[in-house]
Amino acid sequence: MSNTVNKQKFEDVERDNSRFATIMLLVIISISILIVFLLYYRLSKKSGNNPSADSSAESVTSTSISMEDAVSYSTGGITFAIPSNYEQSESLTISENSTIILGNDRYVLFDFWNLHCGACRKAESELLEVYDRMKGRLEIVAINLDSISEWQAHEWSKKIVWKNWNDGKKFKQGGIKSHYYDFNAVPFYVLLSPDGRILWEMAGYGTGCFLGIAEALNGPKQDNYDNPNLAIRKVDAGNKGTTISFRYYTEKGFWFNIAHDSYLTANGKKYKLTAADGIALDENITPQTKAYTVRAKYGTEINCCDFTLTFEPFDTIPTTFDFKEGDGE
Repeated sequence: MSNTVNKQKFEDVERDNSRFATIMLLVIISISILIVFLLYYRLSKKSGNNPSADSSAESVTSTSISMEDAVSYSTGGITFAIPSNYEQSESLTISENSTIILGNDRYVLFDFWNLHCGACRKAESELLEVYDRMKGRLEIVAINLDSISEWQAHEWSKKIVWKNWNDGKKFKQGGIKSHYYDFNAVPFYVLLSPDGRILWEMAGYGTGCFLGIAEALNGPKQDNYDNPNLAIRKVDAGNKGTTISFRYYTEKGFWFNIAHDSYLTANGKKYKLTAADGIALDENITPQTKAYTVRAKYGTEINCCDFTLTFEPFDTIPTTFDFKEGDGE
């Protein structure tokens, strides 16, 4: 009886060991197959023949960009680089560990947007006009905050003519967006100087502001970022006074106002406004001149107004001056 029980126990143990060995063998085979598949996937992805057709993949480059011999620098917590084949690159999906690529010797406008943003669509027409007017001097980088699959499939996204990126982070921390602003809204715009400094930021879309910035960047050196719709076109400083030519952009039917107590400051002194031409001071001025032709479905008509203001002559010609539109409310 005892021998029979011991033999049965031995057979049960031997059967369990055999079953365990079989399971371990299957696990090893499965892991080996998985490793081979992953290696094949990575190699085929590098060669441009991705075996997966899954449109929801969260890291897909639509244009291959070589980072060899790239010049890198940092600003705002992000690393930038200019690769040798930059001019041939049109769009890029940024994966978690990718370097953000920007142009050199030109201004860069970050345009944070998503597919369900009405103001983003409204701004498109003006941005198209500015992009052409600033050809070679302004690089627009659209940074989409939708899922990558939705962004890639949408017709609007496919028609964007400037750089069109998506890092897959959407509004989450750690993405490009979180380096520039910490609230969940679009559109949001950031203008960078050629050396990577932040010059201007804006939440929402102000009609005419991009045309004003383009006017300023193409005109006398100036900083019009407190009121980007207003740009200086020319400055004539002489013994009889300083005459400044301005242009103001705004949505058709909207008005602006210049106060009679406006003045210039330079070298610690104030220079009063003495004359105005093209507008009436302290009155609401509605620009009548068409600024451009609307180029996109949801674009808005924009008008502009040219006028000059003359101020008291400078004691000595300054290197810089400030224009103040009065001290009142």
